[in-house]
Amino acid sequence: MTVTEDGSERPQGDGAGLRGGTVVHAGEVDGSPPPRRDREPARLATAQGLQALALLIVWIFAYLGFLSGFEHAHHQSALYDDVRTQLALGEAPTGAPIEPGTALGVVSIPSIGLDNEVFVEGTRNEQLQMGPGHVYGSVLPGQQGTSFLAGRSLTFGAPFRHVADLKKGSVVRVTTANGTFSYRVEGVRRQGDPAPAALPAGAGRLTLVTSHRDGGPLGAVRPSDTVYVDALVPQGAATAGAVGTVDPGATYLSAHVDTATLAQLVLSLQMFGVVVVACAWGWNRWNRVAVWIVGTPAVIASLWVATSLASRLLPGLF
Repeated sequence: MTVTEDGSERPQGDGAGLRGGTVVHAGEVDGSPPPRRDREPARLATAQGLQALALLIVWIFAYLGFLSGFEHAHHQSALYDDVRTQLALGEAPTGAPIEPGTALGVVSIPSIGLDNEVFVEGTRNEQLQMGPGHVYGSVLPGQQGTSFLAGRSLTFGAPFRHVADLKKGSVVRVTTANGTFSYRVEGVRRQGDPAPAALPAGAGRLTLVTSHRDGGPLGAVRPSDTVYVDALVPQGAATAGAVGTVDPGATYLSAHVDTATLAQLVLSLQMFGVVVVACAWGWNRWNRVAVWIVGTPAVIASLWVATSLASRLLPGLF
């Protein structure tokens, strides 16, 4: 449209309507900025913070459900070489005192696919990250009396994930410095159920301890109870060695916080912060390709260490 001298409007050109035309507005034009523009930086910062939080949550679930299995497999590889050498040389321990984290033997349960899983001394969270742990205060597996092995059911390889599914008569095979012993499962019980009958002379019992998950909406990630699987070797068990004292610092279905773990966690978070700041500085002032190559492994490694330490604050059988 074109405005004529008398103030009337008419189509421009051949009457093609408004296409390509120009309208002259005879009034004041508002040149003020759009409202709330001063809030854009706050909105951007909030969005970036939420994105970082979402990525952190995804990382935590990925670590606990998947990546922790790699950490467990790394521990198992080193422990298996260690225990195989000790068993061959006859140097594996047969009684207390035993250093926490020491490899004691291997356990295999064919019916649930558990094969040559190395178990260690102690059931604190740092030991259960390596594999099943021998409970302080009980005899070693393969010896006369009752021995306890505790293991995780969800994270760090979840070696005892299917232990609660064992049926009566299933075989649990254990190899220690005392030899190889084949236990037969007697039954599965939960917290508060009656304890099994007293052992006959010369017999040995192995009780596997793990967490049981209910069938609710969070049943896959929320341990609700402790489950015990009792297995018996009726005769031929070795003479019991010295037994250590019960460890009050071992927790199964409750979180455990100790100053040593918290101190290590704080240091690891500081390391992660330094790495992130260094990467941000390099991104703005250095070669970005080099920052990707150098910074990505450093960020993942520092975050991995911090997450591994933080997971020790979770329940031990989780």
